[in-house]
Amino acid sequence: MTAAPFFHVMPHGDLMTPIKEIAVMHTLVADINTILAKNGIYDKITLSDITITEKTVSDLVKPNAKLSDAISNFFWPSITDATVYHYTSRSAGENILNTGIFRFNNISNRYSDGEILTFCETHDLKGYLEKDENNEPKYKHLIMTNTFYSSFTDISLTKDQEEYFWRNFAACDGVRLKIQITASNPNFRKMHYEQTKGKPILLLSELTKCIREKYNREFILKGISRLCSFYLSGTDYGIENEYRALYRVWEGFGPQPKNDGTHSYIELPLDEMSECGYRLNIVEVQANKKPAMPNSYAFSKRGA
Repeated sequence: MTAAPFFHVMPHGDLMTPIKEIAVMHTLVADINTILAKNGIYDKITLSDITITEKTVSDLVKPNAKLSDAISNFFWPSITDATVYHYTSRSAGENILNTGIFRFNNISNRYSDGEILTFCETHDLKGYLEKDENNEPKYKHLIMTNTFYSSFTDISLTKDQEEYFWRNFAACDGVRLKIQITASNPNFRKMHYEQTKGKPILLLSELTKCIREKYNREFILKGISRLCSFYLSGTDYGIENEYRALYRVWEGFGPQPKNDGTHSYIELPLDEMSECGYRLNIVEVQANKKPAMPNSYAFSKRGA
């Protein structure tokens, strides 16, 4: 599907000459670069890096999405290698260790936690917030149903953070897995936390406002439906300092979801690069009491 051409009739209905038209487009690019630099991104884009149509400004059809990638990697840089913790219940931990299978769960499980909704509301993504025929927001079915993920946290934790994670994710007899993650999938990223409720990321807000008000067009960030899943309320979840590994499912391509009757999930084998683009190696298991597990895994008692 090709983008519509940049029409000769500009926002205010003036009939533009090609020279004046090109001048306006270069001014738009200059405005974008000014906003990028103001917010700490110094890579400059050129007119050839974006597509300007009658209604939009984007790099959706460009082979290299230079503008979108610059923004995405500034706020949500991809991580290729990291050692992290994963807190879970004893039964779930034993299942992972004994089957050699790690699950990515469907993000719909956290529908009530403001997943995706927080980003859409704060950044005024009206298309995703519109209600469908079932009176549910469109993002619930357009994004959530094919988005699978798992959460991890940094291994450099304060005492308060450690207590928080044990209490909320591995209470009583739970376990903590220390995991080395290698990612070829670019969607292993740290979460971005909203510090003030309803206050959008300034760069995105300024770009949207400038392009909308000055050029009567909408700015579209490539990959926005994935990035929605890397944004949460800092007031509610900032203590978690979460790393998130994400996988999008497409029918007929790659691993497909399984269902246990209650939840859908994706299975990733341990100790090998999966089709999802992640290799997970368990380095250590920690708990109050050693779980039932193969002796090949290193175990240490919690607090030791």
